[in-house]
Amino acid sequence: MEELKRKYARFLVEGCLRLKSGDKLFIIGYSIIEDFIRLVIEEAKKLGIVDIKTLINDPFKQKNLYLTKSYEDIIKSPLMDRTMYNKMAVEGYAFLSLSSPLPGHLEDVDQELLSKVSAYQMKSIKTYKEYQLKGLIKWNISAVPNKIWAKDILGVEDEDKLWDILFDICLIKEDNPVLLWDEKMNRLKKRAQYLNDLKIDCLHYHNSLGTDLNIGLPKDYVFTSADEGNIVNMPSEEVFTSPDKFRVEGIVYASKPLLHNGVLIEDFWLKFKNGKITDYGALKGYDALAGIIEVDDGAKYLGEVALVDYSSPISMKNILFKNTLYDENASSHLAIGQSFSECIKDGLVKTKEELEKMGLNYSCMHVDFFIGTSDLEVEALLQNKSKSIIMKDGNFVEGK
Repeated sequence: MEELKRKYARFLVEGCLRLKSGDKLFIIGYSIIEDFIRLVIEEAKKLGIVDIKTLINDPFKQKNLYLTKSYEDIIKSPLMDRTMYNKMAVEGYAFLSLSSPLPGHLEDVDQELLSKVSAYQMKSIKTYKEYQLKGLIKWNISAVPNKIWAKDILGVEDEDKLWDILFDICLIKEDNPVLLWDEKMNRLKKRAQYLNDLKIDCLHYHNSLGTDLNIGLPKDYVFTSADEGNIVNMPSEEVFTSPDKFRVEGIVYASKPLLHNGVLIEDFWLKFKNGKITDYGALKGYDALAGIIEVDDGAKYLGEVALVDYSSPISMKNILFKNTLYDENASSHLAIGQSFSECIKDGLVKTKEELEKMGLNYSCMHVDFFIGTSDLEVEALLQNKSKSIIMKDGNFVEGK
């Protein structure tokens, strides 16, 4: 197990971030995974990466702040300071964000307070987000198991069992995971190119949950994969683009619960008119959902459309991971909030004003939620007015 963890650590630096000797690395993670962070640092140094900075957050001290302090005191606390992100971006560091979920950890925290602090933190890293959106920095988000996460999703406090599942999904047990992921990314790039060549005007989603949603795409949309010079998500099974924020109509039902800021949102739905969320509901976690949607005007619009085979390797594990990184790559998903500049032709060199005119959305939030089902059908209305079925029974149709 230790050897595989070390192999995974090296893979994140070498295979995902694609760093080399002399590059600079910034690692963000919880204190509960410091042992793994040390492995990453050791493996990075073996590759000649010696300029390494870390931001280690203590989730239990952070929770105590929420339970005992006012909003003003919380945002002044060093425990909540994220401005280091801006400094690291400007100085050219690659970002490795290590996600280690704690399901239910913040459920007893006031949701309005939690949302306000989260929004403040997102706004405080504006420079980092600008560098990220313009493709000026390398970044990757990957997951690291902990006992609380393992107990919640597997029913047993067996961290090694969860590690084993993640190693399978991320191909770490294979002889050359770097080569295998390069091959997978190339297949996804070909799928994205197929969707670009179709010249899609609008996507129509339909399934038995009640989803009946039309999503218009900008004229110069670009589908892409998570390989943007480096692999930004590990694992990744998606091809994605950004919609025309004003051309979304209908209703969509989430197919899986969403864990956001440690709070589980279940059985929720969103209704759109002229692109904007006009109504929404949730059987559980309504306040957390409201906290996402009401954070700013851009959070009332979509920023991402992602297509994933329902029969993806992650889906086949039949586990609700309660981790967006894994659950979003189990099936098709959408995201509320911020759009991607690279999802429009020449978007990385266009101004914010130019991109907004083309229908891209701006928000301090970007929250993915999951809509894929075994009976999801996605039909494309093309710019030439013809139609093409892209997905049927949750999967891309044969040869697409």
